This record gives sequence, C-alpha cells and structure tokens, in this order.
Amino acid sequence: MRISALAALAAASALVADTPAARACGCLSSPMPPPVPPVGEVSYTVNQQAEQIIFEAEPGWVTAHVMIRYAGDPASFAWLVPVPEVPELAIDPPTAFGLLDGYTAPTINVSTEDICPQSQWACQYHAPLYCGPGGADYGVGLADAGFASSDAPVAPGGSGVTVISTQTVGDYQTVVFRATEANLATQWLRDNGFIVNNTTSIYMESYVSAGMVFVAAKLVPGAGVSSIKPLRMKYRAANPTVPLILTAVAAQPNLTVTSFIYSNTPYRPLGHPVVQIDPKRLAKDTLGRLNYPQVLSRMIDEAGGDAFVYEYRGGAQLAFTQNYCCSSGFDTCGIGFDNQCECPGTEFDARDCSQIDGLNEGAQLVTQLGQKYQWLTRITTRVSPEEMTFDPAFEPDPTGSYMGNLTLSHQQASLQRCGAAVRDQAKLAAINAAQACAATYCGPHGQCVVSGSGPACACEEGFVAMQYTDLDSQQSVTCVPATPPVDLRAGGAQIPDACATTSCGNGTCVDRNGIATCVCNANTAAAPRIAGSTPFCSIIESPTGGPGAQDYSGPLRALAVCAPRYPSCGPGGWLSPQAVQYPGVDCGDATPPAALTREPEKPTCGWFSGCGCQGTPDGAPLGALGAAWLVGIVLLRRRRA
Repeated sequence: MRISALAALAAASALVADTPAARACGCLSSPMPPPVPPVGEVSYTVNQQAEQIIFEAEPGWVTAHVMIRYAGDPASFAWLVPVPEVPELAIDPPTAFGLLDGYTAPTINVSTEDICPQSQWACQYHAPLYCGPGGADYGVGLADAGFASSDAPVAPGGSGVTVISTQTVGDYQTVVFRATEANLATQWLRDNGFIVNNTTSIYMESYVSAGMVFVAAKLVPGAGVSSIKPLRMKYRAANPTVPLILTAVAAQPNLTVTSFIYSNTPYRPLGHPVVQIDPKRLAKDTLGRLNYPQVLSRMIDEAGGDAFVYEYRGGAQLAFTQNYCCSSGFDTCGIGFDNQCECPGTEFDARDCSQIDGLNEGAQLVTQLGQKYQWLTRITTRVSPEEMTFDPAFEPDPTGSYMGNLTLSHQQASLQRCGAAVRDQAKLAAINAAQACAATYCGPHGQCVVSGSGPACACEEGFVAMQYTDLDSQQSVTCVPATPPVDLRAGGAQIPDACATTSCGNGTCVDRNGIATCVCNANTAAAPRIAGSTPFCSIIESPTGGPGAQDYSGPLRALAVCAPRYPSCGPGGWLSPQAVQYPGVDCGDATPPAALTREPEKPTCGWFSGCGCQGTPDGAPLGALGAAWLVGIVLLRRRRA
C-alpha cells in the first residue's frame, strides 16, 4: 500500500508554517514487521513494533536521528517528515537504536507467590549425640545450626524457592532466589532449565540454612533483523517534537513512540502529564505473557490518552562504553560467540565486531553521544491513530533527578499447588480463567472476556475489533472506532477490500482502510488469530468486567483453602506449633493428636560411650561400676593366660 505523497506533503507544509519546532518520525506505508526479541531484552537489533527517535538537544539546535521502518516492495516506499528548515542530512547505523533500546529498557520482574496454606505444625528433634571419645559433649543439635526457620519466605508453586528478581545481564538470563531446602532448590533449578545434579544440594545446604540468596544464570539466544538505514537531520529549533498527526496515517493501535533525548539537562514532556506505572497491575497471563506493554497503554489512556512515562533518566554514557568486557581478556559479553574478548567500538575488536553488520558504527555513535552530553532521557508513550491529535514536544527539566532504568516488580498470587483443596471450586475456576486477560487490553471502549479461543475483546457499538502486532511481537486484539480518523480511499488510494478473502467466524468483517476488522455477534467476542492478521469471533465463556491489562490473581487470597495434613516426623520426633503466613482452614486432618505433640525422653549415650547410645542415664553408678568390672575381668584373663 502506498501513502499519498502529495497529501502528506501538504499536511507537512501546514505544520511547518504553523509550528516552528523540531520534528521527527514521519509518514510512510504501513509496516509489515518481522518478529523481534521481547521488550526489555538487551539486543543489537531494532524493535520493529515501536517508533524510535534519538534527539540531540542543544540551545537553538536539534539533531534528530529517525528510524525508518518499511517492509514490502521497494518501489512502493514512501516516507515523509516535517522539519522547520532545510536540515543537514546523514545516514545512521540502525544498531545504535538497538543498543540504546536494550540498555535503557525498563526492568520488569513478575514472579509467582505461592499462597497455598502451610501446616501450623513443624517437626522437632533432639540434638543428635556423638557417643565416641568425649561422649555426649560432642553432640551438636540441628536447632543450634539454625536448621528449621519458621519465618522463611513462601516458595512459589510449592517448589521451596522464592524468586526475588529476574533480569537479563549481557547474554545471560539471571534469577536471584532464596530456598527453604537445598534439595528443593536443585529440583527447581532443573525444572527451569538450569543444569545441576543431585549432589549440588550437599554444597548448598549450609548457605540455605544461613538464609542466603542464590543467583542462577543461563545463556539466552540472540536475534537479528534487517531494516532501512535511519536518517539523521540537524536543524535549528527550540524543542524536539514528534509529528504524531502525520503518523496517524499509517499507524497501528497502541503504537509505542519512544524518544531518546541527549542533552546537558534532563527533559520532560511539554504540556502533557507523566504517569507512574502501578506495579500491582503487572502480571503474566495463563500462557506466561508479560503484560507491561498492555498496562502501559491502559494507564496512558486513563490519564487522558496523551500521557508519557519515564523509562530511563540518567547518565548519557552507557555501561558498554566503559570497556568492561575486555578487562579479563575473554568473551564476557559474548558478542561474536567465539570465546574472544569483544567491546563494541574498541579498536581491539573492530575486526570481530564487524561480523555483525553495523555494530561498530552503532556503538561508535552511541559512544560519541555519551561523551558529548551529560544526560539521556528516555520518554515513552503509546497512542492509537484516533488519539494522535497532537505533536508531543519536550522541554528542559532542570529539576529532574537521576532514576536510571525504570524498575518494577510484582508478585502474583497462585494456588496452583493446592487447587484441589479450595472449598469454592467454581470461584477458583472463574478467577484463574480471568487471568487470561492479564496481557490483553481491549481499550477504553471494550471489555476483555474469556472465550473458547482464549482472551477476547467485546467491543462497544460503533467500535470494531482489530488485530495487530504488539510491542512484545505477539498478536493482540483491541477495539478501535469503526470509522478511522483518516480515510485513505478518500485521498484517491486504490486499496483492495480486505474482507473479500477474510471471515470473522461468528461475526461480520468490516474493511477499515484495507485492514479486515470484525463486528462480533451477540455473546461472542474477538480473539487474536495466531496464524493470520484478522481476529476470530468466539463464544464468550466468562466476562471480567474490565478492559484487561491487570493482575486478576488478587481474589485468590480471599478463598478458603483446606490446610495440609500435619507432617509425619518419624522416630524420635514430635510436633510443635509454628507461625505461618497462610494457615488455611482445618478440614479435619490439620491438627495432630495430642500424643504426637509430646516431647519424648532425650536420648543419652549410656554406661559405655564407646559402644553407642544406650538408655541408661549419664553418670549412673551402675554404669560406672559395670565398666570397671568389665575391665577387671579382661585383665584377670590375661594374667591367667
């Protein structure tokens, strides 16, 4: 599809005349992006699902580095950007955008909290005795070593492990966790793709007992995409500005627009609010999809649709410019995966880094920008075409403080390990089903429901369901106005009817500027089609009452769950009460008989410590006389012999 260059040029001329400010982004054919690494993963590739502009802001001057995205016939390429004067033009390496995106991306940690009840009874044991030389004085009790801690953190999914944080470091995916038992920790590591053997728990035990945390790491694969070279423009202007009005011509719903602003002071949106992301809404859906992009869209909409989020604000010199990779002489960063030391931009590794197209040039650009300016501010918004009624501008913020990367953490509740013990099974099923909508956002004019095809959007009258590729490169559905803000056919574009070869299932296909959208029948809603670009209307199974993009696991905490049966302690053990975070409901076998709570008699070594532990109390006269008598018998026999 080709955008009308004359129409775009006319709009650009009007914008230039009315608003003498710096502009970037632009107007071009609708992109058809390939899959890319998820948001937040450090990569040298470019996220095709976001519009990214690098600004250099100096007094009276702005330099805009604009990433141009296009897929299709090169002869149909069309791109337009308004600027206030004739700019100086140059070409930029696309890897600079990938480097910036990777190192300034937000860190989102969502872990699972196991809220299954724990027994309020714990096994206790007498200290074991050593009955060799020295007798009972050599005994050391497990309690003295801090073996059983009643205030240990709750482990997710009954695994004995509590995940504290997850993050990507270089080419490693790391997990920081605490464990209640070493053998459970090694099992959890194996279950999550870490190669460990059974003997590992022996060496972990002392650290588990001391309450220490563990860091686990494993390699993650890299990825690469090709793209048209970005364009650099330098011109005189008061403030950096993004021309969203023109972007609406060819934008998808919930388009992510990220501005990287280099300057000698922090920057902020001019005349628009900044929102704080509520970490309690962060979650993963039933398939493990993280919902940060959808939560970002929802909170911006709730703030009026013109809000922004700071995802990075700090020093302009990023970590990789400090040559830390080469400090040890081996492949710490794994750029070439060849066991060689590599640091992007250094002379030592120029030959090796050249194997990755444009990496040296991209690293050099980011390094130069970091040396030239003191501050880097990453400001992000998500807007749909119908919301692109303004051109965001940015101004200096002398009072802005350092924050580094945006870091958000949340624990979502889980009863997966003890689901059968929940008293109200129907309510449990409804709550778990709603979690499917955690990573789906239907917009302010739609409700996320659970359908036979998974999470789906039920749109209000006058709105249609549209499928698109989201920021995490996965398929999403949302509700958009049936009438688009820009009618491409009215401008003379010849666009085929997208509904001619498409079916919505239990609904009606509506062509929207050459894109097939769906109006679903009663009691049905639109779910994304994994293979395809048009949603499918599926039967509604249960509603959620909201647009989605939130954590639905909270109500699990209010459910009545039967407490587990008291533990079996075996010979020599007894049960004593302990305080637990989730006691549960006693359904008949949670409280032990009184006989199991009585402490048995403490064992002793008996009358002869060299022969093992006996039942005779320590220091009994009979034991001492018996030992002396035995020694006398032995000596007498030797004399007779």
